[in-house]
Amino acid sequence: MKKHIKVILPLIVFTFLISSSLVAETVAVVLKVKGNIQLYRSGKVSEQTVKRGFRLQDGDKLVTGPKAFAAVRFTDDASLLRIRANSTCTIKNKQENNELIKNVYVEVGTIFARVTKQRTKFEISTPTSVASVKGTEWIVEQVLDGMTLWYGKVGLVDISNDAGAALLRPGETVEVLDANTAPVARKSKPGEGEWEDLGIGTEDYEFEFENDQGERKLLRFQIKLEE
Repeated sequence: MKKHIKVILPLIVFTFLISSSLVAETVAVVLKVKGNIQLYRSGKVSEQTVKRGFRLQDGDKLVTGPKAFAAVRFTDDASLLRIRANSTCTIKNKQENNELIKNVYVEVGTIFARVTKQRTKFEISTPTSVASVKGTEWIVEQVLDGMTLWYGKVGLVDISNDAGAALLRPGETVEVLDANTAPVARKSKPGEGEWEDLGIGTEDYEFEFENDQGERKLLRFQIKLEE
């Protein structure tokens, strides 16, 4: 059964609601939280509670506990991450040669990524390899101190490291044993890359934020999951 995520933004365009100064400070927003989520900011465990509407900054690390889950959305382009239990990832956002570069470093665990069409550089990296994308959907699974598995869902993804590169297509899996072994693409085996708890239906989200003029704004939108 093939699933995909369809984002619906009725009446409100997300990027227009976020002021330019807020975008510069806020990299992404937490849409949904389940279970225990730890936040590391500036290398230290933050005392702030990660909950729906929480604003993530450059360099923030999220650690999901057992049976935990988090959904994160980037403020500038509406790209979406769904982070499974027992996962650790760091969200980075920087300017380099007048170009905005977004990177999600997956230290361990499993993440579903839906990246909207990009004008800038968007990468998801692991200890073994890097995925460079312009707009697509896939799942990355990083084994602790081990290999990386990339599962293609929609579109094409370039997977590379210093040893070589491979193109990830829908219905395929790219294996990367370590940083010194070239990525290898193959047809996915039955059951690989499944996300049982992705769900079918519509999820509604809303949260408040404050703009530069001190005005409170309410953001409402839906994420629709379809077969």
